Amino acid sequence: MSWYVIDVIDKAVERTRIFLFEPFDITKWFKLALIVFFIGGSGGFNNGGNAGSYDTSAGEPDISWIPDSFTDFISSLSHHISTFSETTMLIAVVLFLLLIFLVVIIFGYIGSTMEFVLVESLVSNDVRAREYFKKYMGKGLSLYILRMILLLVFILIIAIMSLPFIFLISESNSGPSGILEIIGLFFVSIGIIMVLAIVFGIIGSFINMAIPISMYQDSGLLSAIGSVFSQFKADWKQIIIYWIGRVILGITVAIMAGIIGLIILVILLLILGFIDLALYFILNMILSATVLWSLLISIVIVELLVLSFVSAIIRMPFSVFMKYHMLSFLELWYQIRIPMFDEHYPISVSGSNQSIEEAMVPEE
Repeated sequence: MSWYVIDVIDKAVERTRIFLFEPFDITKWFKLALIVFFIGGSGGFNNGGNAGSYDTSAGEPDISWIPDSFTDFISSLSHHISTFSETTMLIAVVLFLLLIFLVVIIFGYIGSTMEFVLVESLVSNDVRAREYFKKYMGKGLSLYILRMILLLVFILIIAIMSLPFIFLISESNSGPSGILEIIGLFFVSIGIIMVLAIVFGIIGSFINMAIPISMYQDSGLLSAIGSVFSQFKADWKQIIIYWIGRVILGITVAIMAGIIGLIILVILLLILGFIDLALYFILNMILSATVLWSLLISIVIVELLVLSFVSAIIRMPFSVFMKYHMLSFLELWYQIRIPMFDEHYPISVSGSNQSIEEAMVPEE
């Protein structure tokens, strides 16, 4: 029996190569990186910081290494903050939290719509972010609402699972039996969370496969999810192997992206750190502490955004490959006719060369 998850790897690699390098277009790469940036993804690079040194003999932290201009800036900032009334501070905090909440909602909606933009770009081999975004705004909203509902359900389940912990802690039973109950409940909760992660991962897989079905069969997202589930019941063996294969493939891709990204980002961090240090010594001679550190903090924020975008550029080819792999699998498993830019190219199925259209014709 042929397993589609393996059969379509070569096709996904070929489509990725053609899409990204034939011809190589730096504008296309930047557009795709922007799409991947909004979508997010599992990749990411965390750089740990070093803690400051402490003089344990004195009993207080040694802050002599901090520039005087920075401590002056913090003192000035603290003085200005202390002059605000409590009501003003409360209003400012509430407005700030509302702003963050609004930004999260907007970015979440944009990211959900960009899922459709990415698929359309890969299928057509033509990245038109604005045009595709306008085209799929409605479907993007449906996807975003669905994901928010699933997130709320997940949070609700976790909250309900936390109630026994709260109850046990409130009982204040510090004896051996109480500790054993808490430890046992902790491990049971970990098991339940793992099961939930698998269940929600499966639901997420159905949703991802439903996106192109909704696009190219002109159906609603929920209807497309129902169609995927119906096909799952008809051919569940392929999808089970698909999930296992995707986990292995995802880990492999993540390791590759992580190694490349770590090398590039470390080099960029060293370069940016050197530039920031040079700017500090130069500007420290001509600017006051408040202006200097306000400027440097603004520069650092911009640099963090640049590093995030560079991370998206690094992840982008791997995201493209994984999406092409999913689309290629869907063509064979679901037998959907996606208007792929290379639909007449041969595809290897079970060791033989067939076109996608031929591979999707059921055997007599």
